[in-house]
Amino acid sequence: MKRKLMRGYILLALVCVIYGIAVVPFPKNAVWGTVLVYSVMAVLAQGYTLHIMFRKAALIKDRIYDFPMLRVSVLYLIVQLAVSLALMGLAHKIPYYAVLLVETVIVTVAAAGFYAAEAARKEIERQDGQTQAELAWVRQIQSRVALLGSRCGDGEIRQSVQNLSEEIRYSNPVSKDVTKEMEEEIESLLQEAEAAALEEDVENTRLWCEQIIDLLRERDRISKYGG
Repeated sequence: MKRKLMRGYILLALVCVIYGIAVVPFPKNAVWGTVLVYSVMAVLAQGYTLHIMFRKAALIKDRIYDFPMLRVSVLYLIVQLAVSLALMGLAHKIPYYAVLLVETVIVTVAAAGFYAAEAARKEIERQDGQTQAELAWVRQIQSRVALLGSRCGDGEIRQSVQNLSEEIRYSNPVSKDVTKEMEEEIESLLQEAEAAALEEDVENTRLWCEQIIDLLRERDRISKYGG
């Protein structure tokens, strides 16, 4: 990540050097000074975006949350530098207020783009967090059943736990509000099944596992049809 950040800063520095060379021939007037200030703002915005993007480790689970913001900042920088050179070249033909107007429009559009990109990133993060929370229950149950299966010695008990493990594997992974009460009941029954299995109580282990399987199927039905 640090290497990528360094590459970004090196590229930005090269752009600044090239731009600095390009503006030298233009007359040093009010237009030149004004557009140069706006260009420096665009460069700083690009540097800040790079810093924020990699500081937050934007690449998460093959989804680059901050990529839209980086795209906005790059586009802003390109447009600003290109327009600034054009304004410097036309400084003797256009009024100063027109230069201020153009630069203000560019900054305003860029600011709106940054705001929209940030809002989109936060929404993606919120949805991802919600999804992880919805999947947490099934993962917890899968983990408990897998651990129980590894501790079972009796063949019949192991088979009952294996049947339960298979049922959980193909169950709806998403936990919903309408299934919360049923999930609490499943957890309670699983606790009973764990105790019976560890006591090598074949009959009760089979009974509890079958009840849990029935509840899992009912949970899937409710999740699919809503009741």
